[in-house]
Amino acid sequence: MSNMKYIKVNPNYKMQKIPLPGTDLHIILIDEFLFNTDPITHFAHNIAYFNPVYFDNTQFPGMRDKMPMPYTRLLKSFFESVLLPEFRPLSSNQTHFHSSLLSLVSCLPSTLTVNQKMPHVDSCDNNDYAFVHYLSSQELGGTSFYRYKPKNLTEFHQEHKSVLPEMITEVANHPNEHSGYITSSTNLFEQILTVEAKVNRLVIYPANVLHSANLISQNSYCGDINLGRLSISSFASITNT
Repeated sequence: MSNMKYIKVNPNYKMQKIPLPGTDLHIILIDEFLFNTDPITHFAHNIAYFNPVYFDNTQFPGMRDKMPMPYTRLLKSFFESVLLPEFRPLSSNQTHFHSSLLSLVSCLPSTLTVNQKMPHVDSCDNNDYAFVHYLSSQELGGTSFYRYKPKNLTEFHQEHKSVLPEMITEVANHPNEHSGYITSSTNLFEQILTVEAKVNRLVIYPANVLHSANLISQNSYCGDINLGRLSISSFASITNT
């Protein structure tokens, strides 16, 4: 069954809520999220047209293609009905999904820009959320969350925007410690939490927390769809109604 129209949430998914150390925030993990991942695997291997690196104007170190609308609609519905009450228990909100991108890491560590050798935030707005749906297993690496030690920052707001270029400068000034993908603590960044990858695991976190894919093996960035790190990255904003 490969038609994307038939994807549905697994009624027996498992949810965990994990506090993000040093903040009042938490990460939500959904294991066995989809009832059947075959339609996604079929799309990835047979239909997706992976655009080259930087095609989507982000710093993502690999190739991407947009997911079909049935996936985004399913994720939006799940977020609104199941997850928002966990993140925002007392409010009624509308959500806007910006994108769901099938993502395959393909940049070798030696080719990275400074921005790609450090953790990042997707936004400085605490109404924004990021989602990673892993389609590959633990050994290809999950997602790690970090604290920027010089400013003691994990969670970024509008007033912290000036710290972002400062971080890039600091990373450029410490090339020995930031020579490739960041996978552990450095003198600038403390790794405070790691979520392991697992096939069909969905992780949701506030988009304004410092994070990075934890690309721990050579296959993590090999760019081969059969061996490499395949995931779906999605981004949403909520608006109070």
